[in-house]
Amino acid sequence: MKGLLRNQLVSIDERAWAQIEDRAWDAEAQEILAHWCTNRLPLVVCRQRTETSSDQLCVGLPAPQQWSKRRLALTVNVDHLTACAAFPTLMQVAQANHWGPAALDLSEALSNMGTQAHVYGSHGWQSLTGLSYLHAESDLDLSLGVTSLAMALKVTQLLASTQLHCRIDGEIVFSQGPAIAWRELQQLLQGQTSQVLVKDRHSIRLASLEDVRRLGDGAQLADPEAVPALS
Repeated sequence: MKGLLRNQLVSIDERAWAQIEDRAWDAEAQEILAHWCTNRLPLVVCRQRTETSSDQLCVGLPAPQQWSKRRLALTVNVDHLTACAAFPTLMQVAQANHWGPAALDLSEALSNMGTQAHVYGSHGWQSLTGLSYLHAESDLDLSLGVTSLAMALKVTQLLASTQLHCRIDGEIVFSQGPAIAWRELQQLLQGQTSQVLVKDRHSIRLASLEDVRRLGDGAQLADPEAVPALS
């Protein structure tokens, strides 16, 4: 399970679930955890806390509307991970929800650019669990892997020119995992802002255009300016 990235899905074994459920939780949290455990639903890799040891993984459980969209922060031993996976693709979610040709065309166009759009956030979790996460103002959160800044530019231009039934949100994910909200990246590339937030499994950093160019070349940011208050 090495190399897990932020926003990847993981499954855990029965021992891990037993250890989690054995902790002191309130009644609502116990109900959420019981549902997740019984149905073997996945957890999501989130930003790792600095105090977390190397043999542990910080994961999240975002509950649906019936539990007030409560978010549970959990820590599991990496030895108890049984599988990792990605969120469903845009094509899968669009077909299941009969979103029509615009979403399918977007999926195909992104695929032709060399990236596979994955749906996370409320749409992704509703697709995974069958539970109710969506409301009238829910955005469509897409995760889009790119291999260069030029490719990122083409992807942001396509997203900006596409009209779907809901607002398109989400992130451009560079090699090795650093991610930038695509709308923020578009503003940076258009000169409308001088810095953007870069998120990965271990930190949140501010990055300039030159920093982002380096990310597009597959480099890591040196001496990042951390923003610990954000998540």
